[in-house]
Amino acid sequence: MPDAPKAFISHASEDKGRFVTEFATNLRAAGIDAWVDEWEIRAGDSLVDKVFAHGIDKADVFIVVLSNTSITKPWVAEELDAGVIRRIQRGTRIIPVLIDDVEVPPALQHLRYSSLASLGPQGVVSDISGTLFSTDVAPPLGAPPAYSRRAPKLLPNPVDDAVMNATVDMILENGAGSVGSRQLLERLADLDLSHELVEEAISSLADQRLVEVSRSFGGTTITRLRPRVWLAVLRKRGIDVDGLHDELLTHFVNHGSSGGFDETDRETLHALVSVLEMERLIGRVTTTLDGTAHAQATVAGQRAARAL
Repeated sequence: MPDAPKAFISHASEDKGRFVTEFATNLRAAGIDAWVDEWEIRAGDSLVDKVFAHGIDKADVFIVVLSNTSITKPWVAEELDAGVIRRIQRGTRIIPVLIDDVEVPPALQHLRYSSLASLGPQGVVSDISGTLFSTDVAPPLGAPPAYSRRAPKLLPNPVDDAVMNATVDMILENGAGSVGSRQLLERLADLDLSHELVEEAISSLADQRLVEVSRSFGGTTITRLRPRVWLAVLRKRGIDVDGLHDELLTHFVNHGSSGGFDETDRETLHALVSVLEMERLIGRVTTTLDGTAHAQATVAGQRAARAL
């Protein structure tokens, strides 16, 4: 659409004095090249040629003023038919403007209209100007809730993401252990979250098979992140998970246990041991009360360690 969109105004001549002339003048003041027959048609001009070839055909927007008078005028109906055809052929926008309490013609009923009774004269102009120049009519957009800006982003749902990040933070701080919904709510006190939202997020994480949970009357508790999920989260946080994986495998090959492997925290060690076992690089895994894992490297594990 050009910088100054051309607007053809279809109306009944009886409505010029009460609305159309001032309306068109205000549209032009707002940067819209409003076309009104009394301004454009001179003595001796072909009425049909001026209206249809120069007015409607060259318009970017077709504005039809609907009043008690105009809806009875055959000429307005013909102009409207031409406008509808242009809309189909070229995508010309049609904007109905109601200045009386009349029924909108069937051809226009699917379109949003501007109402003089609702908006007032200047409001109608502003409404059309905002539409043509794509200015915002919605209230200003506020900042997103704090929980949607937490980093790193792990999950698409911002509440799930906040709860997951908080759970990981608390497990890392405590070395291991479970995290309850009440603890998470306290941890996320700076965010606009309710206990119900936290509970829903925990259930969502469990449904996605990201965490293991236990439930009681006091609320839901995350007992553990699933091993591969835990390691994926750490990788997202910049931890060299693959390096730890290879170092621990070599440690098992050399020592038969995780004892003395001080490269990481207890929860990460548990996840690494679980993954090594799932990959069948170690077997016969047992764990003592102090968290030390004892295992034998499999043939595949020994080969993998030698290849490092």
